[in-house]
Amino acid sequence: MDQRKLSTSANLLRLSTLGINFSLSIFVGLFLGWGLNKLFHWGTWVIVAGMILGVVASYVLLFEDLKTLNANTPNDKNDGPKA
Repeated sequence: MDQRKLSTSANLLRLSTLGINFSLSIFVGLFLGWGLNKLFHWGTWVIVAGMILGVVASYVLLFEDLKTLNANTPNDKNDGPKA
């Protein structure tokens, strides 16, 4: 099988997991804040802080994956027609 086709399939698989990573990071932060609130009775600000932490973590994962995908894609600038 063509190596380029495998690379494209692997990249599509990685992109399809971004949505799952995004939502799971937010929910992990939310439940972490909820658990800390239940354990220490700090108030609802801990839940909001946990959710914000989850959103920040999800964006960090998003940018890292996109940077990795961008580094793995070959440059096709020189593959055009030659005069």
